[in-house]
Amino acid sequence: MSFIESPRFPDEVSAWMQGGEEFMTDIVMVNSGAEQRNSIWSTPLRRYSLSNGMRTIENAHATKAFFRAVGGRANGFRVKDLFDYVADHTTGVLGTGLGTGMPTYQLAKNYVSGSVTSTGNIVKPVAGSVEIKRGGVAANFGSGAGQWALDTTTGVATVVADANSSASSITANTTTTVVLASNVGGLTAGKLLYLSGFTGANASAVNGIAHTINSVSGSGPYTFILSTNTAGMTITLGAGLGAKYPQTDETLTWAGEFDIPVRFDVDWLQIGLDPGGLLNWTQANLVELRNP
Repeated sequence: MSFIESPRFPDEVSAWMQGGEEFMTDIVMVNSGAEQRNSIWSTPLRRYSLSNGMRTIENAHATKAFFRAVGGRANGFRVKDLFDYVADHTTGVLGTGLGTGMPTYQLAKNYVSGSVTSTGNIVKPVAGSVEIKRGGVAANFGSGAGQWALDTTTGVATVVADANSSASSITANTTTTVVLASNVGGLTAGKLLYLSGFTGANASAVNGIAHTINSVSGSGPYTFILSTNTAGMTITLGAGLGAKYPQTDETLTWAGEFDIPVRFDVDWLQIGLDPGGLLNWTQANLVELRNP
């Protein structure tokens, strides 16, 4: 199965659809009459009925054309849920809402009810509608230092490093020592240093990871002592780099619109007129895709 990013399901039909979140729960009643409940899904999937969407012949024509375009159940597509299509900076978060010292973050939305918060990933943001804030300050999209890129097909946001510096050595031990030409972004003890480009049999122990800094010394080159234990490992310099990305004391939020990834639940769309001339059609639903 593939996913068709454009066009999305006709807005004039989806505006009238009914539906929302659906959980899956196993319930067993024991002899005492008490219930044992087991939640199968930690996060819900959405399901929508199109029954109310067929209000005019034009609605039927638009739905039939779209049904043919996506091949019934074969392909996924976007739909706008009028009751859940926007996030603001109080509900939209990147990852957990705080920096991790890493370059990539999944857009998500917090659904808050009193003291309870449920978080759902947003995988189909609407192009051109998203604003990202880092530490409460609006960020720019682009390829410059500290700027962002957004994949609107996955909802993954990637930030360019604030600064990076080539490594001149790496020493594996109970704490890992890395020497950089410059102190990227003025990092200090307790902050996170992202490493990449190192080689050797155990390079995966340091590459693509944000490492907690125990100490920084020097005035160029700079020696970083990292808390990561690499004792006995083989790690060589290669094209090693150190970089600074959003830190754990920086909030990461977003605002904008998003669609829901869905598919039809039928391969046969039946539409006709009843004796009174009103539209008459067999039930068809849209079901959310967990991995579109």
